[in-house]
Amino acid sequence: MSDDSDPREELRARIRPDEPVPGDALVALRGGPDTRSLISSHARRMNRLFVLDGSPVWGISVFVALDPTGPASAESILRRRLLSYELVYLPTVGGLRAAGFDLLPTFGRPHFTVLMSGLELAPALFDALGELQENPYPVREGGPPA
Repeated sequence: MSDDSDPREELRARIRPDEPVPGDALVALRGGPDTRSLISSHARRMNRLFVLDGSPVWGISVFVALDPTGPASAESILRRRLLSYELVYLPTVGGLRAAGFDLLPTFGRPHFTVLMSGLELAPALFDALGELQENPYPVREGGPPA
C-alpha cells in the first residue's frame, strides 16, 4: 500500500470508462522487436511512475483496435501510431486474457495497459505476444508511408 509521501501518480485517475473489448480484437503492441528484458524495463518504468489504488502496478502499453474504421482501427493504429515500426506484434485481446493478463483502458483511446502482477510475469507476457509480423504501413527509409 502506498502512503501519502509516495511521489507516484495514481493510475486510477487515468482510467477511462470504455466499452467492453471483444476477445478477438487485435492488440497492436508497440513496434518490435521486443525482448523479455524490454518488457521488464517498460513494466519497471510504469511501476516507477504509477500506483493503482495505492498499490504497486506493473504493466506495459498497447493500443487496441476498437473500431473497424477511424482512429481506433487496426489500420489507423498501424499507419499512425506504429508507422515507424516495420515489425509489430498483433496478439488478440482474448489471447492475452487466456495467458492470464488483464487490460485496463488508460489514457487516451485506444491506449490500454496490459497489467502484470509482478516482473516475474514478463517472460509469459513476451511469449503471449506471439510472432513478429510485418507492418503493412511503415515509413520506409527515404520515403513517405506506403
